[in-house]
Amino acid sequence: MMRSIIILLFMIIASSCQTDVRKVDIELNDQLIGITSAHNARQLGGYVIGGRQVRKDLLLRAARLSGLTPEDSALLAERYRVQRIYDFRSQEESVSSPDVIPGNARYLSISLPFTGKESSSVSFSSNEEMIGMLLKYADNPMIQDMCTHMYDKIFFEEQSQDVYRRFFADLMTVDPEDGAVLWHCTQGKDRAGSASAMLLAALGADRELIMADFCLSKDYYDPKVAMIKTENETQANVINTLISANPAIFEATLDKVDERYGSLRNYLTECIGVTPEMMEVLRERYLE
Repeated sequence: MMRSIIILLFMIIASSCQTDVRKVDIELNDQLIGITSAHNARQLGGYVIGGRQVRKDLLLRAARLSGLTPEDSALLAERYRVQRIYDFRSQEESVSSPDVIPGNARYLSISLPFTGKESSSVSFSSNEEMIGMLLKYADNPMIQDMCTHMYDKIFFEEQSQDVYRRFFADLMTVDPEDGAVLWHCTQGKDRAGSASAMLLAALGADRELIMADFCLSKDYYDPKVAMIKTENETQANVINTLISANPAIFEATLDKVDERYGSLRNYLTECIGVTPEMMEVLRERYLE
């Protein structure tokens, strides 16, 4: 039962920490795309990379789209002309809370395998119940391990790497002149955040910009975390790690990537199959 709870929590919550390691000053409001019915909905457009700028309104990221209003759906379809939706959630997550698909966008489920057969018997009726269970088991070794190694699993497990291979392979078939692409997970922070980091690296971004983009999830979720009452330091640490966004843990994984592969771009080539030629194509398409 405890393992099932941990697996489900891993599927439906995102990570964060109190440590802020950003070295590039980027404002959250500058990146938000005007969508209020999906959390953490923002873009990579406007970031400066190597003297060039990421084209605006083409590379979008968000939390799940299951609660998308007709107004927000129309905005994504008409202003951003979203042509692809990449859903990194597990099959269980996407079936229980299916996306609202804006306009004629093509939907692709490329789920990360953060689930198991036993998790299907466990469910939470509300976010409040989920948070309650998280607080109750805050000192459980499995939760502590998850807090520390979440991004290691995303970057280094073969099944996860295969998901990002599929993401980049499909992205190469997209013509940005036809509109934007949008990728998401449940909270738009961990699985989607890792996709953003990889894509930024492919576009030539340095560590500072990648971390600054990641930290915007912390900016978005910290006000919500502040409303959660905790009773001790352990609970507070877990909430700040699993409900907001943890730049320190994410950067620790990027350090391991550098140690093993030399750079995130080398990792993309060796593990995800993103060749230098593919990176150049992406830069020509999305930088101006």
